[in-house]
Parts: sequence; C-alpha cells; structure tokens
Amino acid sequence: MPFTNYALDNYFAQGISELSECNAPDLAEHSAEVQDLIHNFFLNSIFIFPIKTEYKPYIFGIIRRVQMALVEYQNGRTLLLLFLNESKKNKSLYFQALSHFEIAVTQLYQAYEFRRKLEKKIESKETKLFEKGDGSSLEKLNRLSNISKHLETSSTIPEGNLHHVWISNNGICASGVTMSFTELADLVKEYVVALANAFSNPNQDSIP
Repeated sequence: MPFTNYALDNYFAQGISELSECNAPDLAEHSAEVQDLIHNFFLNSIFIFPIKTEYKPYIFGIIRRVQMALVEYQNGRTLLLLFLNESKKNKSLYFQALSHFEIAVTQLYQAYEFRRKLEKKIESKETKLFEKGDGSSLEKLNRLSNISKHLETSSTIPEGNLHHVWISNNGICASGVTMSFTELADLVKEYVVALANAFSNPNQDSIP
C-alpha cells in the first residue's frame, strides 16, 4: 500500500510528495576535464610556469574542492534520477541524493573561499564574493553551505519541517533560499572550465 502525500511530507521529508522531476543538468561531459586538473597543474608548475610554494596550498585546495563538487553533484543527480525512476519507493535514495548535493555545495563554496584567500595573499587586498542581500548565486551557495555545516535547529528548520535542507523540483532548498539546479550546475561548470583553461594555458593572470 503506497503512502499518502500527507504521510510522505510529514514523516519523510517536506515537499517530497511534489517532487516529480530531476532538473539537475548533466555535467558528465566535464568529468575528463576535472580528472586532469591535478596532473596538469603539477606538470605546468614544474615545466612551464613556476608557482610560488606559498601559493600552492591554496591552489591545491581549490582544485580538490572543485573536483569533488563535480563528483558529488553528479552523484546527487544520479541518485535523484534513480529515486524518481523507481517511483519514489526507496526513500533512502532521496536522502543519499540530498547528502551528495549538500557536499557539492559545501565543497564548491570552499573553493571560492580558497580563491578569495589566494587573491588576498597575492594582491594584499580583501575581496568579497557577494554583497549581502544581492540574491546572487554565490550568496545562495554561501547560505546553503552555512546551513549544511552549522545546523541551528531553531533558526534554520521552519516550523513543521523535518529537515534543514531539502530537494524540490526547483532545486536545493533551505529556510529563505532556493538555489536552482541550473544555478548550481553553472557555478560548478564555470569553475571547472576556468581551471582547465588556466592550466592548459598557464600565465600569471590565469590562476583562477
């Protein structure tokens, strides 16, 4: 006997009964690019464009997190599709997909933070990733990352909800914010492409 929509939304996850499609774009075409990042950075930093040792931890931090953001995003997409293709029978798949998307968000935001710190070290000036209240994709990414890492039950879980972060047809949701899958995918893709281009044509200005 299938669960009612009321039971699904009140005992598993808010809004799960309305989840009917996976709108996360497929980024599989960028998998090869992301796999080569460490190798290309290693070779280029030795033979083509030497990079100061003090900068390398930041660059490694960026690369590792961008790689994992793409991997975790794709894992989330795969499991969400599987959950929907199985007519939402296996609720564990939903929560696995959610966890992978949360990790992708956190890893990607950390990559931007590493870049900001690297720019500060190189240029000796503070830069902002976004302006508070600007509604940008990076502000949404920051909000979701903070909620995922620092759960504050009273402030991040709306009354009557079961989870602080959840999936909808529109994207990844939390209290006061919804980041569309397209927004998340675009940020991941742009960073992967930027890194791939930087390490294929390295110069002083191309470090992302």
